[in-house]
Amino acid sequence: MTKKSTKLTAHPAVKIVSFTLIIALAFLMMNRIYAVENRNRETGVSTDIVLTDISTNQYFANRNIGNAVYLAAELAYYGSEAAIIDGDFLQWTTEYNYVYENGYGYSALGTSLTTPGAYYYYEWLEERFDTPERREQEEQRAIRQQLDSFRRAMEYIVNSEGLIFYITDPAGNVISNTNADADWFKSQPVYYVADGVSRSETASEHVRNYYYFPNAAPHWERGEDRKIFLAFTAEFVSAQNSFYYEVQRAYVTDFVIAGVAAILCLALVIVLLLGAGRKRSGEGVHFAAIDKPYLDISLAVVIVWLCLIILIALDYGRQIWRYQNHTAMSLLFAAVSVTAAPPILLWLLSLAKRIKAGRFWRHTLIYYLPCRFGRFLKSLWPGFPMIVKVALIAGASLFLMLFVGYRYYTYSAILWALFFTALVTFFLMRYARRIRMLEEAARKTSGGAYDVVIDVGKGELGSIANSINNISAGINIAVEQRMKSERLKTELITNVSHDIRTPLTSIITYTDLLKHEGLDCEKAGEYLDILIQKSQRLKTLTDELFEAAKAATGNIEVHIAELDLVSLINQVLGELEGAIKSSGLDLRVTLPSTLPVLADGKLMWRVMENLLSNVFKYSLPGSRVYLEARLDYPHVCIELKNISARELNIDPDELTERFKRGDDSRSDGGSGLGLSIVQSFVAAQGGKFNISIDGDLFKASVQL
Repeated sequence: MTKKSTKLTAHPAVKIVSFTLIIALAFLMMNRIYAVENRNRETGVSTDIVLTDISTNQYFANRNIGNAVYLAAELAYYGSEAAIIDGDFLQWTTEYNYVYENGYGYSALGTSLTTPGAYYYYEWLEERFDTPERREQEEQRAIRQQLDSFRRAMEYIVNSEGLIFYITDPAGNVISNTNADADWFKSQPVYYVADGVSRSETASEHVRNYYYFPNAAPHWERGEDRKIFLAFTAEFVSAQNSFYYEVQRAYVTDFVIAGVAAILCLALVIVLLLGAGRKRSGEGVHFAAIDKPYLDISLAVVIVWLCLIILIALDYGRQIWRYQNHTAMSLLFAAVSVTAAPPILLWLLSLAKRIKAGRFWRHTLIYYLPCRFGRFLKSLWPGFPMIVKVALIAGASLFLMLFVGYRYYTYSAILWALFFTALVTFFLMRYARRIRMLEEAARKTSGGAYDVVIDVGKGELGSIANSINNISAGINIAVEQRMKSERLKTELITNVSHDIRTPLTSIITYTDLLKHEGLDCEKAGEYLDILIQKSQRLKTLTDELFEAAKAATGNIEVHIAELDLVSLINQVLGELEGAIKSSGLDLRVTLPSTLPVLADGKLMWRVMENLLSNVFKYSLPGSRVYLEARLDYPHVCIELKNISARELNIDPDELTERFKRGDDSRSDGGSGLGLSIVQSFVAAQGGKFNISIDGDLFKASVQL
């Protein structure tokens, strides 16, 4: 998401509109779900009709044929009430069964009264039927139950709307509301035809998909002289399917509205989460007062609040559902939406803010309490001496071993536990001693004793000791470098004072002479020449000091561009041709035909000029000077080598210090800033400047 769209989602108006729409969509979803449940109650049609192809009569067959087949088989089995009353379906058997009494099982001989069909009546203790009166009572009870079953089946079959049936039993009893034959039944859209004599059984499509044949009921076996012809007329099936179509369309409409509302609600929640914690005026995550409670505590509060709302809504909803007051139910849904949606949204926004800020897990009480308790224990632990800590650990380990396995310990096991604890304690004490030595040495080192050498053996403590020893050595080196830096600063102040004061003193002296002797004196011209020379010297020194200061602080302008280094060096040599001849030096130059380089032409001119001037001042008269430029891919290197006129008894690094000369007597008139300026200018161009000394051989190299 772009920055502009993020600001848009963070707009207060967008948040208010999103909140309002989410509440309205939540109300709409609940209202449509209620409409689905109410339609199911009013029509008796379940919601699985949405996924059913009604044109195949699948839904109709599923809802109507199953019970009809089973109960028709019941009628075909009993045939008539007279047969039931005569006891044709009673049978006494004796068998062994496994009996449970008071939780204990045993095998006993039992006598049972069975009705060869769906009903079995077992009384397992045979003494209960040891009298004819008792047996008579049980038989009458079984007959009453069989009559109830037969009458319920008859009532269902006779009163089923649109059902045409023809049912017979082996005794010739007929139960029917038509004289049609089997072929007529098979011509209907939904039917079931079974003939026990011919052992044939057929049904319309989808009937077999849901019911097991041939035994529609468990007590009807094939081969018996029974017939069951069932069918629903085309007119009735068509009328029912039309009704199912209407209900299906209504269900689909409700589900689509609820689904679209859910999707829009989710989209608005995402919009709110994207804009959570953002303000149009600036970046960063902004928290409000409502975001201060811990996330898990606020979640618990939201859950309790929702549970309270749900309980109240269920209590009132049951009453409203009973009286089918749709207006009251809509008001209840509106109240639930208004009271339930905002807390959930506010908690989600707070969660989104914490996730964006990277403090999701840390802003929970589950994280805070253990960490706080752990920090408390950790603050107490350093207060104990190391020996006490070891004793506590050893005692706790021994107690844990004895407490966990006290039931299974023998004397030998206890001795082994004591021995093991003593062994562990010994090694812990030894380890504690090494840590104490390490601590004492570290304390001495922190007190300024940098020559302390710690030796605590090998392992992780030895590695820590070596690190502390290296720190001590590093501190020694740092102290020496600091002292050297302070010394160089002192020398810098001294050199600056000396180099500026020398020409200034001369200017003051000769100005005073001119004042006393007059401008028409014999030596006035000589005095003026000296004043001009010293003024020029002071100006040059001031300019170079100012230039070196700018280079060291990075306040110089650098314009990097591609230039030919060979042409630049030749121009510098041409400019200094007079100085080269007067120096008496043999300059050997090795250059390629061309050498492109990325550099600042003005700064490189000063670099070459300063290097060559340094050579003219400090080279041995009559010696050879070597100047070479070459490509050392991906760099370009410039090397300048000469023999020093005086002994170079100085560290090469010190030659780049300001006001540092190769000759400490300071009698050559140089400023001591040349090499320092060269180093600063080369560094400003992203290059490297190195100096090396080998006896009297001085070598300067520039790498770009």
